[in-house]
Amino acid sequence: MSERVPPRPDRPPSGIGPVPSRPPSTWRWWEAIGVYVLAILASSFVTLPLLETVRPPGLANLVTSAVIALLNIGILLFWLSRFHPEWRGAVGFPSRIWPEVRAGAAFGLVLYPAIVLGAGTAISVLLREISGHEIRAPRQLPAHLSAIGVAVSIVYAVVVAPLHEELFFRGILFRSIRDRYGFGVGAVGSGLAFGLIHYVPSPALDSVLLMSVMMVTGIALAYLYDRRGNVVADMVAHATFNVIGLILIFAVR
Repeated sequence: MSERVPPRPDRPPSGIGPVPSRPPSTWRWWEAIGVYVLAILASSFVTLPLLETVRPPGLANLVTSAVIALLNIGILLFWLSRFHPEWRGAVGFPSRIWPEVRAGAAFGLVLYPAIVLGAGTAISVLLREISGHEIRAPRQLPAHLSAIGVAVSIVYAVVVAPLHEELFFRGILFRSIRDRYGFGVGAVGSGLAFGLIHYVPSPALDSVLLMSVMMVTGIALAYLYDRRGNVVADMVAHATFNVIGLILIFAVR
């Protein structure tokens, strides 16, 4: 498949307003994935002592995940600034923040029930028919958390994860694939990668359910990013999605 870069800027749907012209991404998708994998390996090695010093183990995993994500953000920004100086224009940052905050929050409020009640239910029924067993998505948070654990969970889910994951999976990975192969390939490719990083050790089909739901979520967030033309709306939508999930998780504890 040959690479191509669209000769014109993205066009938003009617009513949203014009998206400013921006340069195409100068990085390739395989370069971005390579840097991301190396960043994860390096930050995981650096944070190994946290797994031994922080107690209990559930809190240690949360703290370590948050630190790894923050280190990954720093590594990604260093790579972009050092080797791709036009990255800000390619990723897209709005001149006016609040319209993107409102749009992202509204999208997140609609996205959560659509994913959980729509895609999640459909995939769960399909897997149940295939296996003959009830399928449940694995827990993404420890069953018992202290007050500190709850606070770390909130910061990680509402701030750190949206910044980290939207910067890479939409702003970097989707942007690169979409610029060269079009929206469909970019959305599915980045959505698949987004689903894979949400693997949680559990029975196989339970893990497949969670990763499949996250893949659909990634495709939806790619749609929002493509329409709004910036990564801020996606970060807010992702944070809103996670806020709803946290409220429901803590409500049934």
